[in-house]
Amino acid sequence: MAEAVTASKGEFAALERGVALPPFELPVSREDVAAYLESTGEQNELWERYVPPLALGAFALGGLMARFKVPGGLVHTGQEYDFLEPVPIGETVEVSISVASNSERRGARMVVFAIELRILEQVVGRGRTTVLLAPEGTEVEVLPA
Repeated sequence: MAEAVTASKGEFAALERGVALPPFELPVSREDVAAYLESTGEQNELWERYVPPLALGAFALGGLMARFKVPGGLVHTGQEYDFLEPVPIGETVEVSISVASNSERRGARMVVFAIELRILEQVVGRGRTTVLLAPEGTEVEVLPA
């Protein structure tokens, strides 16, 4: 696994649009899928052969967070994906992530990461995930699930 990069708030704010993080491989095992299904309660016969698409999104986001540690006060505010092809369990997916935008609104920093998922040369999914970094001195309230 790649070594994580720790960013201060200033460094996070300075991420420029278009900056690409080093791509990484995401092997998806039967155990990974089983753990995802257990935690979500999702059931479908297809998940005996294929990785649930939203699991791929979650695994890619986890891979991003493992490689790029962001400062405290960060909130994951949303994500959207287009899954183009089914991914068989056991395949290794290459994940490419770049900064799609980085803006400031009312002192809060909003960064959108563009994500592309490939098997060999074939794109199997694309998406975006948005994170919000609260302004300095602001407390972020986390509501119970």
